[in-house]
Amino acid sequence: MTIVNPHAETAQKALALLKELSSTLDGWEFSEEKDGVKLYHKTDDSSPIAIVRGETDLEGHEFTAQQVASVATLPGCRKIWDDKFDTSEIKEMYSRSESLFWSKLRAPWPVYPRDIAGTSLREISDNECCVVMASVEDENVPEVSGCVRANLIVSGWRITKTDSGIHITYITQIDLAGYIPTSFLKNIEQQVPLCAGAVANYIKEHGFAPTTINCTAQFKTENFEHDTKEYSCNVDGTGEIKWVSSTKMYPNDVKVSIIGSGGNAQSTVELDDKKNQIITVTGINGPTTIRITCK
Repeated sequence: MTIVNPHAETAQKALALLKELSSTLDGWEFSEEKDGVKLYHKTDDSSPIAIVRGETDLEGHEFTAQQVASVATLPGCRKIWDDKFDTSEIKEMYSRSESLFWSKLRAPWPVYPRDIAGTSLREISDNECCVVMASVEDENVPEVSGCVRANLIVSGWRITKTDSGIHITYITQIDLAGYIPTSFLKNIEQQVPLCAGAVANYIKEHGFAPTTINCTAQFKTENFEHDTKEYSCNVDGTGEIKWVSSTKMYPNDVKVSIIGSGGNAQSTVELDDKKNQIITVTGINGPTTIRITCK
């Protein structure tokens, strides 16, 4: 079942903007290359706030664009590769590819932490994955005491398979609002685009968390804890769900636990041609929680 997304227009406009911004380097000013990431910035007539961009390449085809996108977006992974990220919550899943979220970013004292109420949209094909986020106003994400509500104009990933590997582009334009020391703001502008390289480093070292490749049930929420390697997912309705998980992340195979569906849901684990685990849960009927852990 698909829930009507009241922020669909905002999400689609953000996706179109992400594609436009990432499709060319025209108008972008090269800043420097650092840690294997090419950094760019630009401004436009619509806002004095700079748009920043980071690009890097992941050599080889050990990983797919969707698997790299999973590392880029799952909070449990992001906590490891992004030291400015604090926490986030999915407030509503409109479909498997659309959501309403809240996230919180760290800031050094005496700067208040920033939080964001936003909508997220992903578009996946065999050779490319685009994930975009933009701020929205929604009564389900009220302002939080002790935080300053930032305006995420656009932020997103365009991850593309190439002949030699995976090309990663990360673009962000954010108004942090409130008082920000100039030195801190410049540091943010310099550091944020390096996230492209941080994601590449994470997946090379750790692999990727279980990544959904098919779901005919109603996808509700998912969570991943890097330290324990525990992944959990909540679904509803009827159908099945399938993941691919990395043997780099789970070298000793995986254990699948299922709660719900009247005890009738079943799981199978097979290996694909890259020796990654393909985990399938069938017989879902009603609220069901699936946990994937190290065996």
